[in-house]
Amino acid sequence: MKKTTLTSAILASLMFLAPVAAQATPFSQFVEFSGALSDTGNYASTHGNSPAPFFQNRTTNGPVAGELLAAKMGFQVKSSNHLLGPATGTNFAVRDALASGNGPDDLPNQLKAYLEPRGGKADPDAFFFVFNGGNDVIVAATTLQGADSERILDAAVKGLETNLRVLIKAGAKTIMAPNFIDISVLPALRDTPIAGHARHVSETYNRKFEAMLAGLEKEQNFQFIHWDFDNFLKGVIAHGKEFGFTNTSDSCEALKAKGQCNPDQFLYLTETFPTAKVHAFMADAMAVQIASRRVP
Repeated sequence: MKKTTLTSAILASLMFLAPVAAQATPFSQFVEFSGALSDTGNYASTHGNSPAPFFQNRTTNGPVAGELLAAKMGFQVKSSNHLLGPATGTNFAVRDALASGNGPDDLPNQLKAYLEPRGGKADPDAFFFVFNGGNDVIVAATTLQGADSERILDAAVKGLETNLRVLIKAGAKTIMAPNFIDISVLPALRDTPIAGHARHVSETYNRKFEAMLAGLEKEQNFQFIHWDFDNFLKGVIAHGKEFGFTNTSDSCEALKAKGQCNPDQFLYLTETFPTAKVHAFMADAMAVQIASRRVP
């Protein structure tokens, strides 16, 4: 599996080419199955609107990476609203979705909401963005018994594999499924007693996830686009100043009372979620990755 090494120099040299290159890809639609970093309103449809500093029921202070990436590819993606009735958009992401769960918000139900009205068939010309598993990693990291954490991770990877197989069997031909970050760098966990455990859990999840994807690629006929979210974030942290960040470790909101919160200069908006500026860089980086693959 080819890893994408993203430094600020690489991003700076390619990000301006990404919108044009990505838009040139002739997909029929952009479909998202995801969680907190992609949700644009599905969670709010049943749980109520999110308060400030969150922007229009996102988990950041502006547009999220998925919708920005879709825009670069020529699509305006809207929330599916599938928790209220028949889907009215193609972004099925729900903030608290689990890969291992089977509740209304979770990954299997997102796929079900997309596939059932289509007679179980996926659009073979669509671009599928499957960005799930992060919530499972967080649950595993906050479960202090190692064996329990391992079971949670195994269930998450199995859940992703099962749902990817469902999507491929239904006819999906192009899928992008990023890995997840080392959550020990989050302000909520960084300086806590469980930071080491969180790092181990994150690394274990990504190793299992990549191994699962490698197996799928060998046996299934579909175009898989890799994107290393973990490596991306580490690169941004290492080169924060070059990206325009003056703070890559603290929650912006936590420092607001001191007058020290400028979201455009912070990596993290809250203890767990990145700023809109990070989402914009994520979209640029993913667009570069898509363009580099020259997906037919």
